[in-house]
Amino acid sequence: MSAVYDKQAERATVRPVQLEELEAGGAASRNLLDANLEVVQDVKVSLAASLGAAQITIGELFALKEGGLLKLDRLTSEPVDILLDGRRVARGELMVSGDHFAVRLTEVGSKA
Repeated sequence: MSAVYDKQAERATVRPVQLEELEAGGAASRNLLDANLEVVQDVKVSLAASLGAAQITIGELFALKEGGLLKLDRLTSEPVDILLDGRRVARGELMVSGDHFAVRLTEVGSKA
């Protein structure tokens, strides 16, 4: 059985693409968030609450023991940051709800 080489099948029609010039932000454009949010309302995201941070040496890290204290860089009166993908989206006060920690939001969005 021998394969037949068809040089015609190898050729393709090639032509330049003509694109229409568009104006950014024209009257017909819509903001993505103006679209129907029902499409994404059930998408789960992870939020984190940041109480503060600490810089320690590796030696100090390995010296930590159960019951030890790690001093953070924030005061107890300072707000807790709410982070979405590492970006602050809100701030609030640390609270207790039953046996769980909670955050009462005090600033949301661009104010945060």
